[in-house]
Amino acid sequence: MSGYIHARWLAAFLSPASLLAAPVGTNTGFESGLTGWTNSNVAVETGGAFEGTKRQNLKNGFVSQTVSGLVAGQRHKVRLAYIWTGANYLLGHARVKIDGVAIGEIHNGQTTEYLSCNGFEFIAAAATAVLRVESLETGTNGLRIDAVRIETGGLPLPPEKAWADLQVMTDARGGRALVNGGFESAIGSPTNDPNNSGPAGNEHLCGFSLPGWLVTRENVDVIKSNSAKPPQGANALDTGGHGPGGIAQTITGLAAGAAYTVSFWHARHVYWGTANMTGDFLANRQVVASLVRTINQTWNQGYSLLSIPVIAGQDGRLTVEVRSTNLDQGGNIVYDDFRIAKGGDFFGKWAAKFGVTASLAANDDGDSFSNGMEFALRLDPTVRSDGPRMVLENGVRRLRVPVSGEALAQGFGLRLECSRDLSDWEVAGVSGSGITLESDSSVPGIDGERVYRFQAGESKIFWRHALTSP
Repeated sequence: MSGYIHARWLAAFLSPASLLAAPVGTNTGFESGLTGWTNSNVAVETGGAFEGTKRQNLKNGFVSQTVSGLVAGQRHKVRLAYIWTGANYLLGHARVKIDGVAIGEIHNGQTTEYLSCNGFEFIAAAATAVLRVESLETGTNGLRIDAVRIETGGLPLPPEKAWADLQVMTDARGGRALVNGGFESAIGSPTNDPNNSGPAGNEHLCGFSLPGWLVTRENVDVIKSNSAKPPQGANALDTGGHGPGGIAQTITGLAAGAAYTVSFWHARHVYWGTANMTGDFLANRQVVASLVRTINQTWNQGYSLLSIPVIAGQDGRLTVEVRSTNLDQGGNIVYDDFRIAKGGDFFGKWAAKFGVTASLAANDDGDSFSNGMEFALRLDPTVRSDGPRMVLENGVRRLRVPVSGEALAQGFGLRLECSRDLSDWEVAGVSGSGITLESDSSVPGIDGERVYRFQAGESKIFWRHALTSP
């Protein structure tokens, strides 16, 4: 997320949005029927519009037009209002494309009012682009869309809170609470908040209507009055509102590249059939865990506590997000009590990824490295490998050593030692050792390489790596 933020601010500084012409579309509210739109198997309807008097029924077709006034290399977004008129236990589906490339999908069953606060972001390749909104339905009923907008600038960023300002939790679990991590903060009523589609007591929220969070897609459902049996407080959050939703917030002021652990309680919604409910957990926009809750893991059976190791960005920022990945139902995994704590078991995560024993002394593949050494050396333990490699470059002998940024972030260390007679060992790089460290591109959280140089005139030097663990 950090590079994304910096790039956006740089773009805003070089080309302020206020100085850019607004992108131009034709008849984007369908008040003139389908004028300006290439279309197939759609219908303009009078009445029930989001704005004006008309809306468009996507049915099982598409609408498309060329928009102008874009700025190549700049972020833009497509926003539109949409509503479903089918059965409220089913979802309507559509896709948004720019120049033939999908930039987002809609999966929603909201029938009470339009959802209009979300959007889909893209970077313009030229001053014009072909916008297409296409139904993913096979029948004659599709999502109703209205008020299509193409705007300069990217999507809003999640709310931020400094690590130092997060509430310190003093129970056995400890850590620090994310802002409104238990979803107890008061929210605006459906009457006063256009991004709360209600009903009262079972609010469905989008945009910034959930205090402390940005709803990143569709909308989410705050379940109140203990009906979801939350482990903390009276409320829990269902990431499936009227479709697959998601929430995100950013923590700042973290140690650059350091390991942290985000934890939360989660359970399956008790309704919406018996199929598995799934979700993703993202850290700095990368999926780091995929979640599954079965019909035997509903809130009636109790919530499970999940702890996920993450690494802060080099700017000390961490954006956390959970999102539903069920595209065909409203309810989804229900969450409560989000926290963050220093430290994280990246070694265990690495071992699980490769299916090897999570022990520093283990050696599943039978090569010369224990699993702990392979973790620090950024090696695949399922493949026999020599790891560090000796090379002769322009007459100079060098040792190139891959180093794991995750290992460094968790406190693991690699120490190169050398000897001339295998009796006395000393740390490479000290005066008289015969080896110097030329460069090191590895830092906590970022993989890199250490390059050692063997000094000229040395006839024989033995070397070995020692592993230090936290």
